[in-house]
Amino acid sequence: MRRYYQIRVKGIVQGVGFRPFIYQLAHEHDINGSVINDTAGVFIEAEGNEQNLNSFLRDIELQAPPLSHITSLEEQEGEPKGFHRFSIDKSRDAGERMVFYSPDIAVCTQCLDEFFDTHDRRYHYPFITCINCGPRFSIVRDIPYDRPFTAMDVFPMCERCNEEYQNAQDRRFHTQPNACHDCGPHMFLHSADGTVLSEDIETVAGKTVELLKQGRIGALKGVGGYHLAVDALNSNAVTELRRRKKRPFKPFALMAGSLEVVEEFLEVSEPEKDLLVSKERPIVLLKEKSRKVSREVAPGISWHGIMLPYTPFHHLLFSLEPNMILVMTSGNLSDEPIVYRDDEAFLRLRAFADFFVSYNREIIAPNDDSVLFVELGKPLLIRRSRGYIPIPFPSKKNTRNILAVGGDLKNSFAVARNEYVIMSQYLGDMADAMTHRTFKQTVDHFVRIFNSFPDVIVSDLHPGYITTLFADEFASNKIERIKVQHHHAHIASVIEEKDIQGDVIGIAFDGTGYGTDGTLWGSEFLIVNRKDFIRAGHFKNFTLPGGESAIKDVWKIGLSLLFQSYGDSFPVFKKDATSSIIIDMIKKGINSPQTCSIGRLFDGISSILGISYSVTSEAEAAMLLEEAAQRGKPEPEPYLIPWSGCDSLVIATEELVRHIVSLLQSGMDIDDIAASFHRSLSFTTFAVVQELRKRYDINKVVISGGVFHNRILLKEIYSCLTDGGFEVFIPSKVPVNDGCISLGQIAIAREHLK
Repeated sequence: MRRYYQIRVKGIVQGVGFRPFIYQLAHEHDINGSVINDTAGVFIEAEGNEQNLNSFLRDIELQAPPLSHITSLEEQEGEPKGFHRFSIDKSRDAGERMVFYSPDIAVCTQCLDEFFDTHDRRYHYPFITCINCGPRFSIVRDIPYDRPFTAMDVFPMCERCNEEYQNAQDRRFHTQPNACHDCGPHMFLHSADGTVLSEDIETVAGKTVELLKQGRIGALKGVGGYHLAVDALNSNAVTELRRRKKRPFKPFALMAGSLEVVEEFLEVSEPEKDLLVSKERPIVLLKEKSRKVSREVAPGISWHGIMLPYTPFHHLLFSLEPNMILVMTSGNLSDEPIVYRDDEAFLRLRAFADFFVSYNREIIAPNDDSVLFVELGKPLLIRRSRGYIPIPFPSKKNTRNILAVGGDLKNSFAVARNEYVIMSQYLGDMADAMTHRTFKQTVDHFVRIFNSFPDVIVSDLHPGYITTLFADEFASNKIERIKVQHHHAHIASVIEEKDIQGDVIGIAFDGTGYGTDGTLWGSEFLIVNRKDFIRAGHFKNFTLPGGESAIKDVWKIGLSLLFQSYGDSFPVFKKDATSSIIIDMIKKGINSPQTCSIGRLFDGISSILGISYSVTSEAEAAMLLEEAAQRGKPEPEPYLIPWSGCDSLVIATEELVRHIVSLLQSGMDIDDIAASFHRSLSFTTFAVVQELRKRYDINKVVISGGVFHNRILLKEIYSCLTDGGFEVFIPSKVPVNDGCISLGQIAIAREHLK
């Protein structure tokens, strides 16, 4: 007896070969009917005998294409329609608009084999792709995911490409970016003023390598935007790039042509190797084992962020010079968003680049390279972008559309609709006007694509955040407005990711976050659930003389810590007219906000130890302090910082400072003091959490906050807690830094909306 099912599949099921997969599976199981893309996902009509239909349904989930991700599969039986064959039909509007599509994925091995096959018609075609690889997120203009709604709409397929596209047995069956030398996009080599020098791919690639080996700086258009590239072995060239980019310290990302080259100078564990060769191809932070690249790539730091080639053109460059190592840093001025439009690139990057390599396909959605590191045997995100966006997060079903705008640093916003949360790519620091513009454009793009115009908008509690001001402006009488405390959002993001039930002890260590008392928090021990939190402990406040200026002139924080601990008779620090002015500001409370931030404490201790006085990029002082600690040996017995208080524990910051100064006065090596400082923070954190377990009878601990990019702190605190019998949660799908904030804002807002 023949039966008929309507089957609705939701998730990442467009742009990943799902319709061709269903077509082939239907023929394998003798099923008639049709499959289409629509604005809700994939819709299948299937008719056959009961046994075949059951096998068909089972194999949809068991054998789904590697880039797909099924979030739901529902079938409904109806009257047979008498189908005589199975077909892929034209896409349509389903009324509902809630479809997901794949991230941008590195070129696959099958395409690479063809790319380097001199007899293949796509030999050295730099946009070779198939159903299993290539651009997706960056080229999608609208849904459903069909060629007319992508940046490929201006490139009609030639006869041979169209034959592949229509052939159910071909790897490029219904591959929307399908193209070749004859009908697809092309690459161009330009001079610094934008003049086209060549569009022959062999010349473009050969000349690019030649110019890079000569020490020239190139602006290379990638999948999600432009990179600035330079020979990483040429110190003069790297130094010149730093000068032009106004980036004295912040490490540059690298690209090497093969794993073998990476292993020549960097330590690579198996989990790190898996990340490097994964389809996402992120930047991975690796420990230097021998000097190979210029010291100017990462001044004073023994870790390098490196990635392997992920576009066909990258592979072509390294095939011409296999041992080459390139700096591949975002094409922008420091703290600006990545440049992705060609006209803007020639305008804004000509001050940096000696030549340009571009192509004539539009980037619709910019996305920077993702960055990860491995600690405790686990991959942990620093920047969630290319390769990971826009994979949705499953969540509890909610009838309200929510826009959470995130924080001002490392911004990533999120939209929530039905039972999903979709986070945006990494956008950058909102203080920059260009980042703000890109933020607005990307919000508009996400709201339209995912049909999620908000009736609720959520922001940080900080009244001065640009994201808060945006939310205030965006809101209206019809849009409900919610504000969420920064560190509550940090912990709630992990609760949401891990779907933790009940209360947890949250440890939120970061640079700054606006507190409910109007001071700047950042050393928080919280009792947390999705809806509420109690501030159960923190380090004692100290002043930031000069406010924001102290974050760059970290010697002011060091001076503030010494004054708090010793009064006017503070030791170790040079007393002069300038320091006297700062002390006077502190005494009179002039532009001297209060903070308890661990990030700022790192800055101050770094300056007291003479490691950093002024910084040019975020976390510079903390990174150099951590680097010193990695070289040093801590005290045999860790110093446990005392605390006081009944309702909320206050850890004596001044006592820690006095201890550090005593070690300095005793003649202890600076690296050893740095290691002792880290150990003291770790063991004190553990002791405080033990005390909170006694008070609140909670054994689950959540860790979040940008300070936990510090490997020493993360590893020591995690080890102490797990050895102490705690159940410890660290995020794996979102960063611990402010890139997670919007997910936490969504989780908290949904609880309040109940």
